[in-house]
Amino acid sequence: MDTTATPPERTGRGRRRTGLVLAFALLAAVVGGLVIGVAMGGRNTGIFDGDPPPWASTLGAALCLLGLGVEIVAIVWAVRTGRYRAARRSPLTSLSWSHRRRLGRQVRRGTPEPDEDPALLVETARQAATQRWFVLAIAGLAMTSIGQAFLGFALFHAVIGGLLAVLWGVLIVLLLRGARQGKAFLRANPDLGGR
Repeated sequence: MDTTATPPERTGRGRRRTGLVLAFALLAAVVGGLVIGVAMGGRNTGIFDGDPPPWASTLGAALCLLGLGVEIVAIVWAVRTGRYRAARRSPLTSLSWSHRRRLGRQVRRGTPEPDEDPALLVETARQAATQRWFVLAIAGLAMTSIGQAFLGFALFHAVIGGLLAVLWGVLIVLLLRGARQGKAFLRANPDLGGR
């Protein structure tokens, strides 16, 4: 019997993907339940305004407060650890938007252009690799969006809450992917940091 050992980084990536799939499935179930609840049994529920049942009011308020708490914790942590200050003092802030996009593209693809400043490429990759903390703040925003949809308890709020939750979910996936690409760029180009 031929068994090949799976590298640890692939196992970790599989667990993260499974976690993301479960999170999106839970999110879809919550938003879908809200839409079905509004459409089927909401009291005095119109398209824009509804009267939420007690369970929806309680759940919505809890999600809003929890989301706000998560956002505050993420912001305080970023300020206390110096990540916020480091991002503001980065040499990338003085560059044009098109130049920063070009740098980001090179980091994502893992192919630095020969005429590019190596220090700027390394800084772009470092920033991409260390921006995982944004995921916590975005998760707080997603919780707040869903909580507000439960508090509004109308079809309009459910649709907007669902769209915002999907938007926040896509942004989380893009941030995690960018962090992985930034780390891969730094590993693949260790000579750029020494120039």
